[in-house]
Amino acid sequence: MKFYTEIANYYDEIFQRNEDELNFLKDIAGKPIKSILDIACGTGENAIALNEVGHIVTGIDLNRSMIAALKKKSLKIDSYVMNMLHIDNLRSSFDLIYSVGNSIVHLDNNEEIYTFFKKAYDSLNYGGKFVIQIVNYDRILNHDIKSLPTIKNSERGIEFIRNYRYDADRDKVEFEAILKTQAIEIGNKVFLFPLRQESLEKLLKDAGFKDIEYFGSFKKDEFDIDKSFHLISLAFK
Repeated sequence: MKFYTEIANYYDEIFQRNEDELNFLKDIAGKPIKSILDIACGTGENAIALNEVGHIVTGIDLNRSMIAALKKKSLKIDSYVMNMLHIDNLRSSFDLIYSVGNSIVHLDNNEEIYTFFKKAYDSLNYGGKFVIQIVNYDRILNHDIKSLPTIKNSERGIEFIRNYRYDADRDKVEFEAILKTQAIEIGNKVFLFPLRQESLEKLLKDAGFKDIEYFGSFKKDEFDIDKSFHLISLAFK
């Protein structure tokens, strides 16, 4: 789609490196060298940074333009255009699998999310870790949140506007994204599955994960179901 191709062109200027996010992932990976899978890796900012400190990283993304951008930045990352539901096709095992950026809610329903979680569980080495970050949909739905803060890059004249509208009939959140630059303005709408913490926990446990921790930020703040912007889970195999 044109929208996602344009997003790929401006991705690193919209979503600039988040040091808290990266430090969180580095801390979870730990030492020594780990085998890591970055799911919905975008243009690979986290994957490249983890590789630079020694880890062996594989990245997948459904968008061909994102993977093309990653390959231009680094050939050290094994990267593939791939649906997260097909990670078993990698035929590899990992010490850490993570998906950040509110990506898994692009899956259609609980059944698809369970399938993904089960394949992630099966792809982890014993003692491996699984990190998921999404928007806190309990907060979105309970307090009728209509938008997320606009992301601005003033130096480049870029705005990324994010609006939410809950569709009760579909039990989906309509996510409207608008990219504004000095050259273009382009928008897109997609329906997201509003995964609540209670459902997330059940699906992780059903997939086999036993020890699960939750955070409200990448600084490891305690998760508050009504106040936290993020819902971050760390599950162990």
